[in-house]
Amino acid sequence: MALFDPVSITREIEATPFAHARNVVISYPHRGDWKKLYKPQPLRMPDARGIYRNVDAFESRYQDMKRDHEKNVLKCLGLIQERAAGRAVLAELRARPAFSVYIFPFDFLPSDDWSAGAGAITEPITLPQTAAERAGGIKPPGMQCKNGACWASLQGPKSVDVFYTSRRTNESRADGWLLHELVHAMRFISGVFRSSPMGGGYRNNEEFYANTIEMIYRSEKGLTIYDYDYRPFDAAKFLDPKTMATVVLTELRVAQPSLFDALAKVNAAFNPIKQLDDQRRKLLGG
Repeated sequence: MALFDPVSITREIEATPFAHARNVVISYPHRGDWKKLYKPQPLRMPDARGIYRNVDAFESRYQDMKRDHEKNVLKCLGLIQERAAGRAVLAELRARPAFSVYIFPFDFLPSDDWSAGAGAITEPITLPQTAAERAGGIKPPGMQCKNGACWASLQGPKSVDVFYTSRRTNESRADGWLLHELVHAMRFISGVFRSSPMGGGYRNNEEFYANTIEMIYRSEKGLTIYDYDYRPFDAAKFLDPKTMATVVLTELRVAQPSLFDALAKVNAAFNPIKQLDDQRRKLLGG
């Protein structure tokens, strides 16, 4: 199967909004894009007389795959909605209805962004340039363009695409993986996504935020917690002064106070945001 060419994306999609955050949209590519990626061949099937013939079953196969994607994403979103940590993230998304989150199957991740180790990816929406725009060096306002594809600059709120397929991980992690990407999406559409290098195996502060909120969610469900590289860690030392955790989570409180306050109320064995908030209130005498 060939990797998807971002220049060919039409942005014509089959879409199903999530009831609890209608700007979170379960998305499936247009039939033309689906055929470009999968290059389906006719099926050899018997007719009424038992004679095998080539049958063009593209539409039924397309619909089967679309329904499967929709069913699995809806299941994970439903699980996320059941937990306080998940509801906190969905509330932040819902509060910005001018921007949307489109959840596509992972297979449709643009080829330029493919990474062997990636399980799911979130990025600003990508739009194709026309031949005339490419020839004239013309790009839409506020967009960056490369190799015929354009995307919004990192500054300011923006709609995003999430490329996610639940079967890329085991069932116990699937909803957590999606929540992880929704944290990135929520940071993008809130206009506060700022990727800065960070140690401790987290690569950058945005992965730290997404993984920490995912682990609060897992702890709320009574599941084991782990760092970005799936290694267990000592929750009691998470806010150790030698790490950047306290500083970075304080930045979250400043940038997104409503999210911070909602997460601080989550009843979970691992919740460094609640721990940090309790410490702050104690110092303030509250």
